[in-house]
Amino acid sequence: MTGAGDLLARMLQDVFNEPDPQRRAAAIDEVFTDDVVFVDAERAVTGREELAATVTGLLAQGPGLVFTPAGPLRGVGDLGMRPWRLGPPGGEPVLGGLDVVQVVDGRIARLWTVLDT
Repeated sequence: MTGAGDLLARMLQDVFNEPDPQRRAAAIDEVFTDDVVFVDAERAVTGREELAATVTGLLAQGPGLVFTPAGPLRGVGDLGMRPWRLGPPGGEPVLGGLDVVQVVDGRIARLWTVLDT
């Protein structure tokens, strides 16, 4: 069973930072359950295909920006969380937030993203 820390790291690097849609889709298949639910302030989507479309849209809004971890992993039981920042490589972040995941059978089943105010 894969732990929340490993999944959060793969999610950030191989999904939200992956510009190639085919490699991103392969990572989504490995990291997320079929019926994953992703919720942020603007949307709630269900399933890998809707998640992939959402990530594609998010990446299009900030070309050249990258997500980086901004603090330690914290968790308990099947829940994990980690803060992140979004910005140009080596530059000041333009956005930050916290991802919270629920892991089921070694994959992320639920992902909540809470943006910093």
